[in-house]
Amino acid sequence: MQNKTFSGLFVGQNIVSLKRVDSTNDYLKKQVANSKPLPEGTVILAEDQFAGRGQFDNKWVSQPGKNLTFSIIISPTFLPLSQQFSLNIAVSLAINDVLRSFIGSECKIKWPNDIIFKEQKLGGMLIENIVRGTNWKHAIVGIGLNVNQASFPGSIKNITSMVLIAEREFPLRDILELLCHAITKRYCQLKNGDFAVQHKEYKAKLYRLNTLSTFEREGERFDAEITGVTETGLLELKTKDGLQYFGLKELKYI
Repeated sequence: MQNKTFSGLFVGQNIVSLKRVDSTNDYLKKQVANSKPLPEGTVILAEDQFAGRGQFDNKWVSQPGKNLTFSIIISPTFLPLSQQFSLNIAVSLAINDVLRSFIGSECKIKWPNDIIFKEQKLGGMLIENIVRGTNWKHAIVGIGLNVNQASFPGSIKNITSMVLIAEREFPLRDILELLCHAITKRYCQLKNGDFAVQHKEYKAKLYRLNTLSTFEREGERFDAEITGVTETGLLELKTKDGLQYFGLKELKYI
């Protein structure tokens, strides 16, 4: 275990680097449960995360030493519980900000938490909230980003990495520092009440926005257009029966 820091930042003020861990989110949750929790903005970075998790208990597979797998502790107590998805928006935009500077505007945000480049998954995040009563105490923000991994198991479809897109490798520490800068900036915007601005940006960068696509719900497929996302994180679809709204576990992209 090594402790490092990016000076002058909120996110990344304290970086704990681990050689090998099952899940950076689980590691950080255990630390938060201690009597002396880590300071807000602490980053847990894993060189090898062997049991990483994505949304809906999906596994996140990453080649050791090639990618970024890390988690951040944030305490967004200034936000009501009804606005939990606003943190998802802020972090998604921050990741997108950094990636677009390297690989261009074809990098999109796939609701609810994936980063997509030309129909292929480039990264994703998993935010786990810690609530006490009616108060939002902490958020554990887990991020996985494919950076320098050039090959993937055949069982994983529609996946890519920064090295495959740009045809050059990237220093992992430099990318991490840029992400910490971007997340700090977007989080401060959120704290300053700029939710409406971020929500508008998020919508503009949505994967398959205003494009007729096929979805599946409860085993039945249907065609619809993504027209936006509500403040509470429901996906807004324009269907043949009008506008409909779907939660995180109700819909599958085809």
